[in-house]
Amino acid sequence: MAGERSGGIANMEIFALDCALFKIVSNSLGGPGFLMHYSHLFDGVDPRQVAAALKIGHTLADAVQGQYIVTMNSDAFSKLSFPSEFNASAKCLPIVLDDSESGGLFGFRFD
Repeated sequence: MAGERSGGIANMEIFALDCALFKIVSNSLGGPGFLMHYSHLFDGVDPRQVAAALKIGHTLADAVQGQYIVTMNSDAFSKLSFPSEFNASAKCLPIVLDDSESGGLFGFRFD
């Protein structure tokens, strides 16, 4: 009986495809200049693999002179362990979504 593939493996396949397309399009057509992933892409993925993927995304973006953008909760990010030569925290923008009367997202309140 064949085993079922985990969601984490399928998500990393999507990551690999996105990276390949980003590189190909950037090299041949100039590309959009950025690759963006939402944190759900890393659901079910081992934290070591998530850290490696973030480093790969950063390295790829540097190679094509683009940006690698990932939206991720700070609690999930704090569980990741990066190699000492890659200072991931220095590459983070500390954006905080404020859940208060004056808070919102892009000037809009969601009730």
